[in-house]
Amino acid sequence: MAESFCTMPDPLTPADCDLRGLPFMPLDVVRLIDSDLFAISSGDEFKAAVALWCKSWIQLPAASLPDDDRVLSHLSGAGTRWKKIRAMALKGWVKCSDGRLYHPVISEKARHAWKARLAQKARAAKRWNKEKSSIGNAGDDETAMPDECRGISHGNARERESITSLRSDVGCNAHDAPTEKPIADRWQELAEDVIAATGNNPARSMVRADCVRQWLADASARGYSFETATEIILGTVREKSRFSGKGKPPAWFNSPVTQALASGTIPSAHIVGNAQKSRADRVADAWAGVPDIPGV
Repeated sequence: MAESFCTMPDPLTPADCDLRGLPFMPLDVVRLIDSDLFAISSGDEFKAAVALWCKSWIQLPAASLPDDDRVLSHLSGAGTRWKKIRAMALKGWVKCSDGRLYHPVISEKARHAWKARLAQKARAAKRWNKEKSSIGNAGDDETAMPDECRGISHGNARERESITSLRSDVGCNAHDAPTEKPIADRWQELAEDVIAATGNNPARSMVRADCVRQWLADASARGYSFETATEIILGTVREKSRFSGKGKPPAWFNSPVTQALASGTIPSAHIVGNAQKSRADRVADAWAGVPDIPGV
């Protein structure tokens, strides 16, 4: 007699657990090598089992599979050999009360990944809401702090002594400014903007951006404020993303960002004076030099 849905366990991952767009799935190598599957399965059985693990990662809910041999034969890549290898390929899978198959180990990894994805989405939403709020209250911010005192951290004498054309901080008494934490510790404030500048969606992307911490540490060592470092880093990433860098992870931009921080310059496309003029502007400039002829 078929097992009743009432006696089956609850699904091992939440119904909305969606890891699509997240290509990385953790692999616990110790568990795998010590497993019965690795010890007793044939090559075809092991290949089909791993294929089903990977396919389940991007199912909805994640870590589950439909209990349908026709679909499973396709997902496993076994085709007509499915019936022969089915028992070993599905070793460890459990049928749950929603009628789908779940693997306990893959489900454990999926729950961790889903929790991290939800946390990242919450951080991104908080960041965007904060930015919108700050734009709407720009007038209040301007009255709360004079323009000449913005961006100066407490006791940062180097910032006052070595102001370049890119450093917007100007002389005010550092003892009158509030103490700020090191700019490298503010890397998460910048990370989501960097991810967005690469062409990825911060709310959905799971790419690592911890390289931003090192960029800010380098910027701090060179005397940059957080605002100036942000300007150089985002300017460099946006410039490179216009060409071969679009969609790349932040770490891909490490070399150009490091060079930009060392030289203290933003890529030319972001400097108005050096920006290449459009064809329409060049034509207008050419005609501007032609004198007006009465009657023509």
